[in-house]
Order: sequence, then structure tokens, then C-alpha cells
Amino acid sequence: MSKNATTAAGWDEEYEAGRWAFLRSLPESGRYGIIGMWLSLTGSMDDVLDIGCGEGLLYERLQPMGVKRYVGMDLSPASLQIANVDPAIASLRAGDMHTFEAQEGETFSAIVFNEVLHFADDPAAVVARYVPFLKENGVIALSMYSPKKPESGANKLINKLWEATDDTSKWEVLDDYRLVSDKKGVTWRMRLVKPVR
Repeated sequence: MSKNATTAAGWDEEYEAGRWAFLRSLPESGRYGIIGMWLSLTGSMDDVLDIGCGEGLLYERLQPMGVKRYVGMDLSPASLQIANVDPAIASLRAGDMHTFEAQEGETFSAIVFNEVLHFADDPAAVVARYVPFLKENGVIALSMYSPKKPESGANKLINKLWEATDDTSKWEVLDDYRLVSDKKGVTWRMRLVKPVR
């Protein structure tokens, strides 16, 4: 990621240059499959909010699985222009995960943070601010790239988020994965959680 990809204009530039096209590759598909099955098996495909949706890759995976309503939000308007979604069931919104607000009366059966929380100083606080947007039995899916160096900044963020969601007074952990792509040489940490209410 370039230094200017911290602004909407920077992200737009990267999407327009095809920098994120690799996300469509086969070695990236495993985490999308896990997220899709999590949402399917928990009955959470009714109203999905995808934070940092990019060009709608998760929508493309969920659509054949029967997602009923999909809202994708991304900082980059250009990425949303690339997305190919059915407007009958999907809407895309430009916005920042730190300030996004659901529309009045709008709630979701699932909220997905797929490879976006590395851009938050406090991922646990970001995730917690979305709890009011969840339906009663809603779930939150988390996926974060985990570098090989245990002391990396990304791994420190993951550890803080996992520690926060380990708090059984606030969260129920439904599933927890360490997904390794031997082909790509990449590891992701993934977790499905449900707030305790």
C-alpha cells in the first residue's frame, strides 16, 4: 500500500491503477469461503454490511449463496464504481469505517470487517461502535492479514482485537481460524463473534 492510500483520493488512485486486482486470485478465495459459510450456517445472510468492501468481491461470493440484502461501504468511490452488484439487493456507500452511520432504523444480521481493520488505530473500538447496528442475533466476521513477524504492527493490532473479543462479558467467540495459504505464503487470522447483550 502506498503512503497516499490513507485518503479516499489515494485509494481511488490505487483501484484505478489495478493495484488491488490480486484480491480476485484463487489463493485469496479461502477467506471469502470461510466468511460465506459462517454467514450461511449462522442464518446471517439476510442483511450484510461489508465494511471496506472495495470493488464488492465479498458480494460476488455471497450472491450465489443467497444473500438477501447487501450494503457495501468503502472509503474509495472509485472502487465502488468498479463493483458489479445487483441494485435490487445491493447498495454501495462511500464512507469511512470510523464515522459510518447506518440509515435510520437500519440493522444488519452480519457485519464483515475483511482486511480493513489494519487501517484503524484501535480495531476493537471500531468493531464495538458497530454493535448498535446489529440485529438481535447478529454476528461480526473479522479477517486480518497476519505477517510472519510476531512483533509486527499488524500482529499487535490483531492481538489487541483478539484480546478484546476474548472478554466473555462482552463477546461470544463462535469460531476462530488461522488460515494459511501455502501457495501464497500468507496467513490470515479470522474470527466470528457475537456481542453479549
